[in-house]
Amino acid sequence: MQSESLAPIDTLCIVCGGDQRPAFRRGEFIYGRCRACGLLSISPIPTAELIESHYHAKFKAGNYEAARRYASEYRRIYRQYADFISPKPGDRILDVGCFTGELIHVLAERGADVYGLELQAEAVAIANGRLPGRVYQADVFGTRFPAGPYDIVTMMGVIEHVTEPAAFLKRANELLKPGGELFLQTPDASSVVAKVTGTHWPPLAPVEHIHLFSRTALRHLLKHAGFSRMRFRCHVKRLPVAYVYENFANFGPEWRKVFKPVEAILGKTVLPFYGGEMMASATKDHLG
Repeated sequence: MQSESLAPIDTLCIVCGGDQRPAFRRGEFIYGRCRACGLLSISPIPTAELIESHYHAKFKAGNYEAARRYASEYRRIYRQYADFISPKPGDRILDVGCFTGELIHVLAERGADVYGLELQAEAVAIANGRLPGRVYQADVFGTRFPAGPYDIVTMMGVIEHVTEPAAFLKRANELLKPGGELFLQTPDASSVVAKVTGTHWPPLAPVEHIHLFSRTALRHLLKHAGFSRMRFRCHVKRLPVAYVYENFANFGPEWRKVFKPVEAILGKTVLPFYGGEMMASATKDHLG
């Protein structure tokens, strides 16, 4: 659908203040694209009540249920994250949005002093079953978890879900020690895949994904949150074909028909997939 056929969006880009033009409709929501930095944001921003009910439903029967079912297969992705982070023994790490604690479990195996934050009570219970007392049902803006400073803060598949990402990144900066590092994983709205698939790019999925960042937009936001020395890389995941097929029910359902013959033949086969995602890191500016 072309942006000219969509209702106008009466908002400015939360990253650079530029004009947002309607780009894609998803149900009752419209994604607006900033012409200056490339950020995609849904309008209207969903209410806290809608967000909470959405995640509760998805935990029971949706992408979060599938993530739990395929936890052992997905563990290779968490090992990939750990390789990217490269923690030193004893590094104090806070994983924001840790879900069932798979990443902090891998990081703990590498000698890190790990803690996790998660809002879904069921996920916290599962995580603490493996790492007792290490995961807190808490908001990153609160104080109901061990105080900083941390050597590393991680946010894997999180920043696209929050309503106020600028405040989120500033809070991460506050929690880090001088010279500490932030690691993120998120869809890349400036990727070739995003540009080629257009309206059919799977991450276009409200209420799940509120803000989808281009590398320019994320770099701008990180800089204003007090970070420098940023690096980005494409994120290729090795996943079972069956898991990818199941996830198309939640992200890009129009791809399920296309992918069904592949799933029927390959099923449990693990293949590399690139859906237009990126991993990024940045260093806290202040050195004293």
